[in-house]
Amino acid sequence: MRCIRFDDISTRTDRVKNDKLAPIRDLLNCFVINSQQSYSPGEFTTIDEMLVAFRGRCGFIQYMDKKPAKYGLKMYALCDARTFYTYNLEIYCGKQDTGPFATSNKPYDIVTRLTEPIQKSKQNVTTDNWFSSYPLAENLLKNGLTFMGTLKKNKKEIPPEFIV
Repeated sequence: MRCIRFDDISTRTDRVKNDKLAPIRDLLNCFVINSQQSYSPGEFTTIDEMLVAFRGRCGFIQYMDKKPAKYGLKMYALCDARTFYTYNLEIYCGKQDTGPFATSNKPYDIVTRLTEPIQKSKQNVTTDNWFSSYPLAENLLKNGLTFMGTLKKNKKEIPPEFIV
């Protein structure tokens, strides 16, 4: 197990310049593609973050004091709400350098990317208050998905008479 490699080490240094996930990018893509080909999520899906415990050498280890494992790799996942099957996921690796793998880490953009495979399916997407916003709900509805999430009181889209 100590000698398993998931990529070509001779080209890794060039690929890491543009992609922090270069050592596992191909493996991650194969996993996500196989997950999507092997399963059809039910009518209710959820998107949330998770922390996978990890203390190895990695440039994007996250510390989250409210999680049971304080250090690890942060992932965003789209899961079936009934079976908890992971249908789509992303590993958060911080700000990528400009290039083909540079993506926005804003909650709106994360949800939009994760829900691309299920667009026009009339499924429901549920998120917590970090992801939820009125513009996101409008975008998902426009793309054939329904949305349910909690909102913080400080969101500008909430009418003042709704706030207690």
